[in-house]
Amino acid sequence: MKKIILSLIFALVSAHSLADSGKFNASGAGSWAVNVMDGGNGNMSITYDGNAGLSDKEGSIFDKSTMHCIGGLTLVAGKFDDETGMCTFYLMDGEKVFINYKGKGTGGQGGSGDFVIVGGTGKYEKISGTGFSSRQNIKGKAGMAHSLNQMSGNYTY
Repeated sequence: MKKIILSLIFALVSAHSLADSGKFNASGAGSWAVNVMDGGNGNMSITYDGNAGLSDKEGSIFDKSTMHCIGGLTLVAGKFDDETGMCTFYLMDGEKVFINYKGKGTGGQGGSGDFVIVGGTGKYEKISGTGFSSRQNIKGKAGMAHSLNQMSGNYTY
């Protein structure tokens, strides 16, 4: 009986120690189609849907990935503290990772916030983690939003 219990404990410890984990610090640029309801005086409701290309250090699961994000926010006197959304990261190995995020900032300039890695596909199905993201708005094609994006955090799968 002791051998069975020790075998089970060893198996559990071994399985846990085989979990892969890491840190990332990805950055890139993106463009976002926007829908805007303008109430005047810096009061707006905005939704967006767009994509960005990201790079990270070689070997990172997020290196040379793209992300597709859908989100929204409400500006009150030019500021927001209610941004929410979800992103899908398309990784170079063909798998996907999903995050939910929340943020705050200033309209037309940028914002920052926290995100939670909520899952993935294939070998990343049970991925979890947290991180911080920021963006700086940049000029581009009229009718769209454009930004430089930075995301850093930790993950385990």
